[in-house]
Amino acid sequence: MSLLVSSVIASAFCLFLVQPLLAKQILPWFGGTASVWAVCMVFYQGALLGGYLYAHALARFLAPRRQAQVHLAVVAGSLFALPVGLGAVDSVGTGSGWSIVWMLTRAVGVPYIVLSATSPLMQAWYARLDPEARAYKLFGWSNLSCALALLSFPFLLEPWLPLSRLNTWWSWAYGGVAVLLAASAVVVIRRSPEAAAVGRHDEVRTGGSWPKWIFYSAMGSLVLVSVTNHLCQTVAPIPFLWTVPLLLYLLTFMAVFEREWYARRWGMPLAGVALLAMAGAYVYLPPGQMLAAGIPIFSIGCFLACFYCHGELAALKPEPGRLTQFYLVMAAGGTLGSLLVAFVAPRVFRGYAELSVVLCILSLSMLLTVYRRSVLTDVLATVCAVLVTTPALAEFMKAPRELDAGRNFYGSLRVEQAEGRAGRPPLRSIIHGAISHGSEFAADGWWMRPTAYYGPNSGPGQWFAHTQGNRRVGVVGLGAGTLAAYGHAGDEFRFYEINPMVVDFARRHFRYLRDSKAQIEVAVGDGRLLLERESDQGFDLLVIDAFSGDSIPVHLLTREAFRTYRRHLKAGGVLALHLSNLYLDLIPEVRMLAADQGYECREVRDSGSEADAVRPSLWALAGTAGSLDWAPAQSGESRKHPRIWSDDYSTLLQVLR
Repeated sequence: MSLLVSSVIASAFCLFLVQPLLAKQILPWFGGTASVWAVCMVFYQGALLGGYLYAHALARFLAPRRQAQVHLAVVAGSLFALPVGLGAVDSVGTGSGWSIVWMLTRAVGVPYIVLSATSPLMQAWYARLDPEARAYKLFGWSNLSCALALLSFPFLLEPWLPLSRLNTWWSWAYGGVAVLLAASAVVVIRRSPEAAAVGRHDEVRTGGSWPKWIFYSAMGSLVLVSVTNHLCQTVAPIPFLWTVPLLLYLLTFMAVFEREWYARRWGMPLAGVALLAMAGAYVYLPPGQMLAAGIPIFSIGCFLACFYCHGELAALKPEPGRLTQFYLVMAAGGTLGSLLVAFVAPRVFRGYAELSVVLCILSLSMLLTVYRRSVLTDVLATVCAVLVTTPALAEFMKAPRELDAGRNFYGSLRVEQAEGRAGRPPLRSIIHGAISHGSEFAADGWWMRPTAYYGPNSGPGQWFAHTQGNRRVGVVGLGAGTLAAYGHAGDEFRFYEINPMVVDFARRHFRYLRDSKAQIEVAVGDGRLLLERESDQGFDLLVIDAFSGDSIPVHLLTREAFRTYRRHLKAGGVLALHLSNLYLDLIPEVRMLAADQGYECREVRDSGSEADAVRPSLWALAGTAGSLDWAPAQSGESRKHPRIWSDDYSTLLQVLR
């Protein structure tokens, strides 16, 4: 029996360690967008469903001894899929979520399904070998092991080991798990008689509970993925913000299945308070407070909402004889939830409305659950539902200033036009999520004035003022195309933009690109990947101005990325990095990265101008000795020994700092 328990724990650890491991490697290939994790969850939960379906088929149609024999052969065959790795990358930067699913299927599909089948299959064997034992306790231990795996990746493994080495270590660990699974199968073969499966020819008895099984498992998954999406959009898409909600999600399974702590009389009120807190934070919490207040509110809210969903689910669990069927339906609900967020929501909603809609549905379901129990519960549940539903309704109302809006794999985008004030004309802005990515005055005589983060005192603005002649400029990140306003006849500007919708909006709603005197080129794709593949461009100025959430994607701030930037700069060329954000102090790391390439680095802070619609901004300029003599001297002191990021290091430690 200890072999079966050990197999469940070891399989669960490997199962959830590989999730952030592969997702982190995929993230740079798709521009660091927050949608990557949501799509990865579709594969992970879909493969989990496949594993549960395989375990259910074995338990239903084969005798225990034959089950063990078949599983032993499958485990042995899965070893030929090692080592894990993403291999050759295709469809990079296309914005196709299904290409991520296909990449993960090729990388780890077969081993992942084998690991997914372990928990329900071992529990079924456990119940057969010891009918008096509580087989459901193994599910709790499985989720505790998953939680430990999620904690170990961002804190113990990813900051200190290259991802390629972690791939190799994971492959060896899977080999060790395969040995445990094989030993468990041998035990079952020896202790089980050669007999037909119990109930093999009976009808499958689902009773009337399976719709609730699907509903509560789907709602738990919807809460998890939509909360994670919201945090990554408003802060940054980093493994830390992937693993925290998922960790809390798993702990709720352990609490309700292994410890059986849930009771509706207090679990539902706590969930109602959590829904109110998340709905309030969604509407009223300013972006600048997301790190200090938003992450705790949404993380605790996610835990309490999932605790309610999974507590109701656990209360409906069947007898051990229908265990694999229960897990199969539960996995189907989880897969449905992730599919709705990753693939359906971007096609239905113009913005990130899924979180408010999920909170609305959950509050209404709670109201229906307690309706007519008592006057007090009816009133409280109704008030909760009304307050939580209001933000969801607001999502479907077009803002008065909105000119256009849309959403795709890379996020939600809208164009707004604010009324003129203080002697200036109306201002048109392009907004990604909650972050403005450029603006332009909408009036004759004002069209080509640089605004937003690109005023005359910004890093690029000062470079253009001090550089004459024909200039070749590269820009990673298009936004409204504001930097094209600095173009003169004879200049060449090459923009790199991963989101086709940004290119479309910049051309249709703004005049920077079409009215610039410079020659304009726009290359669609991830800027770093395109630069790696292109021949030397000979840029006089290379501007890194790409953002995901409120922060520059981490794969653009690595030693490898800076080598690529230097290759594309001509002698005396300057690298300008836009570092404005609410949470991270990136200047010390950029200085060290620049020094690693033999560059000097200058910090440029622009305090902005309300009259000219210029926002405060922070830039770093890097170049060889003499190329920055015109720039202001460095200000401030860098931290002692800041870490130089490699491709395998995320912004986790920066967020914690």
